[in-house]
Amino acid sequence: MRLCSGAGCGRKIPEDAKYCDVCKAERGMRVGDGIRQHSKTQGYTEDLDAQRKSGRWQRTRDRALAKCPMCARCNTAVSVICDHIVPAEIAVQQARDSGRYPFDRWAGYYLPSNLQGLCRPCHGKKTDEDKAHVGPWPDAVAVEAAAPKKVWSF
Repeated sequence: MRLCSGAGCGRKIPEDAKYCDVCKAERGMRVGDGIRQHSKTQGYTEDLDAQRKSGRWQRTRDRALAKCPMCARCNTAVSVICDHIVPAEIAVQQARDSGRYPFDRWAGYYLPSNLQGLCRPCHGKKTDEDKAHVGPWPDAVAVEAAAPKKVWSF
């Protein structure tokens, strides 16, 4: 056991912790086991999990990581996680609302312009930022429509 690192706090905490739950709450830190993950309250549903496990996603992920081999945030580490810039649930809903993809229910999940490669530390930070996001999200469908398209010439 050790003392909490909070200013003036004398509560006992386990050796592997830095703050007690009270000090974490005061600082706006997450109280829990410290494991960052997408939660069901943030739109990570079983349907989205099924998309993440699909072969279509694995191919899309591989293309996105090949396009962005270095972390898009820190630009110093290798990208290991393919991240949705606008969270997947929001992008899927935007694609459905736009009417641009009438035959693809999950089109928003696979928009290439909404994907970026991140290293693990940056992905954790971005996930926390997404959970704290307030206000409207950028329109991922409009960004995809504005992105340059490959021109085929024969």
